[in-house]
Amino acid sequence: MIWGFRLEFKQNLRTKKFWVIIGLMGILYIPSFYLMKSFLLQSGEKITNEAAMNMLISSITGMTSFFVAILALLIGATAINSEIEKGTLRIAMSKPIKRLHYIAGKFLAHSLVLLIALLFSTVVSILGVLYIGGSLTGRLVGDVLLLNMLLLLAMIQLVALGYLISTFIKSATTALGFALAVMFIVFMIVPSMVGFLAIKDTINSQNTSMEELQQIQKYYTTKYLFYDPISQIKVITQDVSTNVQNPLKAGYRGIAYAIKHNMVNFAHILWLTVLYLAVGFYRFLRMDLR
Repeated sequence: MIWGFRLEFKQNLRTKKFWVIIGLMGILYIPSFYLMKSFLLQSGEKITNEAAMNMLISSITGMTSFFVAILALLIGATAINSEIEKGTLRIAMSKPIKRLHYIAGKFLAHSLVLLIALLFSTVVSILGVLYIGGSLTGRLVGDVLLLNMLLLLAMIQLVALGYLISTFIKSATTALGFALAVMFIVFMIVPSMVGFLAIKDTINSQNTSMEELQQIQKYYTTKYLFYDPISQIKVITQDVSTNVQNPLKAGYRGIAYAIKHNMVNFAHILWLTVLYLAVGFYRFLRMDLR
C-alpha cells in the first residue's frame, strides 16, 4: 500500500490539471479580497474578528469548493482507466502487491493531494483576511482546520464517485468528458433548478421572511440534493453566521455549532462517501485489468 501511495502521490503532483487549478484559485482570490478591501475603505467600516471569520468561511466554501470539486472528480474519473491504457497497472499488479492494497494506497494519495489544495486555499484566504484588516486568532485557525476536514470529506466523496466512473468507462478520455458533463449538469444545473423551485414556493406564499426562505431552501437542498456534497456543505455553513445577508454585521457561531445543527446534511456526505468507495473498490477488485 505504501508503494502505491508514493507512486500515485508523486504522479498527481506532477500533473498539469493540479497546478492549473491551484493557480486559478490563487489568481481569483486576489481580486475578491481587493474588492472587499475597497468596499471597507469606502464605507469607513472596520472589520471585526467575527465578520472576518464569516467572510473567510464564505470564500473557502464558495470558490475553493468549486475548483477543488472539479479537481477531485477529474482525479477519480481517470484513476483506473488511464493506468490500464498506459499498461502501468499490469506492471504494478505483477509485483507482490494485492489489488486492495494498491487501490487503497492510490486513494490515500488522492486524498492527500486534495488536502494540499485545500490547505493552499486556506493559507491564501487567511492572508486575504489579514489584508482587509482582520486579525489571526486561535479560534479562526481551529475553525478553518475543522472546515477543511469537512470539505475534505466532501471532496473524497467526489473522488469516490470518480472511481466509479473510472471502473465503468474504460477510456480515460471518455471518462474525463463524462465527469465534466456530470459536474456541469448534476452539480451545477440541477442545484440551480432546485433553488428555483424553492424560490417559486415562497412566491406563492405571502409575507415570507428571509429566515423562512432560508429554511425552505435548506429543506429542498437536503431532500433533493442529498447526493451533492457541495450543496450540503453550503447548508451546513449557513448556520455559522447569524446573518447570511450581511456577514459584516453578523455574529459568529462556529463550525462545530453548524455541523451539530445540520447532522442530516453531514450524514448525507458521510454515507454516500462510504457507498461510493465500497462500490468502487469492489468494482476494481473484480474488473478485468487487460
